[in-house]
Amino acid sequence: MKIYKIVLFIFLAIALLGVICCYFPENGIQLGSIQLRFPQIEKILTRHSAQAQVPEINNVEQMENLAKKNELHNQKDSLDFYKKIMSTHISRFYFPHDDMNYFESFFQKASQAKSNGKIVRILHYGDSQIELDRISKELRGFFQKRMGGGGPGLLPIVQAVPTSTVYQSSSDNFTLFMSYGNGSRDSKRMYGLMGKYYRVHGSGSCSVSRTQARKIRLILNDHSGNFNVSLRYKDVVLEENCDSTTGLKIVEWNLETPISAFSLHFSGTADLHGLMVDNGFGVAVDNIPMRGCSGTMFTQINSDLLRQTYQQTDVGMIILQYGGNTIPGIKSKAGVEHYKKQIGNQIAYLKKLYPDTPILFVGPSDMSTKINGELQSYPYLDDVVEALKAAAIENGAAFWNMYEVMGGNNSMIAWVNNGLAGNDYVHFSPSGADKIANYLLDAFSIIYDFHRANGSIK
Repeated sequence: MKIYKIVLFIFLAIALLGVICCYFPENGIQLGSIQLRFPQIEKILTRHSAQAQVPEINNVEQMENLAKKNELHNQKDSLDFYKKIMSTHISRFYFPHDDMNYFESFFQKASQAKSNGKIVRILHYGDSQIELDRISKELRGFFQKRMGGGGPGLLPIVQAVPTSTVYQSSSDNFTLFMSYGNGSRDSKRMYGLMGKYYRVHGSGSCSVSRTQARKIRLILNDHSGNFNVSLRYKDVVLEENCDSTTGLKIVEWNLETPISAFSLHFSGTADLHGLMVDNGFGVAVDNIPMRGCSGTMFTQINSDLLRQTYQQTDVGMIILQYGGNTIPGIKSKAGVEHYKKQIGNQIAYLKKLYPDTPILFVGPSDMSTKINGELQSYPYLDDVVEALKAAAIENGAAFWNMYEVMGGNNSMIAWVNNGLAGNDYVHFSPSGADKIANYLLDAFSIIYDFHRANGSIK
């Protein structure tokens, strides 16, 4: 066949498809159980130009330069400047009762931790968006640079998903119990602060390397009063024999110099709730990812155990980052309201058992799905974000709107096109996770500088 005939055929085929797109019914044609659809010609011609762009938000250094340019001559000027930024900046927090002092108690406690010889913890709970220590590691660097501290923080005994922060390995004779997902269930709900634990019968071991640690704590629930554990590094063996009582225990090792690798060896019967690996006094940021979880499992954890663990480990702030696993299943306004009520109940539960600690809820990102063959934000995503924002504020928690910061409706497409999110149009790439974390750090930096300006922290 001659080339001009091939070109003519292609041209005619495109023209025919264009005519079909112009006149084909917008809602398609039903043929038995099959519905035929064609995209509208307007959507084909404008689909790329209509996509949201990845927003550029002032980083910490730019904010400081902006403050200098505004020539803040006195404390009042400074406070007015920061109040304006906190109420208008796209990366701002939303506070219950618009209380800009919401995080003040945490900042006071954290800023004094190093001088007081304490470690104040931030628990960062979330779904798979925070796996690999994503986002948490940036928060950790931010707070430890300003307030001291070090180390990766809270780790599970068995690391199911490798992280970018430490390397872990373990023996295979543990039984996993979880308040969510596919693990075994505990009728007494004694899951602990990670929402899961690993039960050891007889003996077991775990190891941690590629880190720096001077303070190591093992959190456990002793069943029989005969539990023993030893810490081993280099040629050193430190034995710890627990007392004969049962219940919550924290076994602690304080070392004179940091170590980069160690192992723990267990004997007895106990539920191992987690391992805290810290290096110096200050702030610890604990990454607690829960793959597949919608954030509705806290009420499934025994409140006395959770309160006691929070108190004994000096938890100073709780961050909850959920919503992404629920959005695909929401098909109605009623579904939105049901999820809002569930999350409200979780926040209220945590507030009741640990009332003086600020809680920050981080809303879900934009997520794309195909609707009539075209990638779009999930139909009820806007409604879910607003519902979660209301649930947080109504129950005394702050809210950070990740969806809004990303650019809102259909912004995930731009993030994928810029290499900031994966081809599932749900999860951030490593560079995208760092970018969204830096947006969150902008919000914390602004409010941190506000509290320094008003003299509540030094």
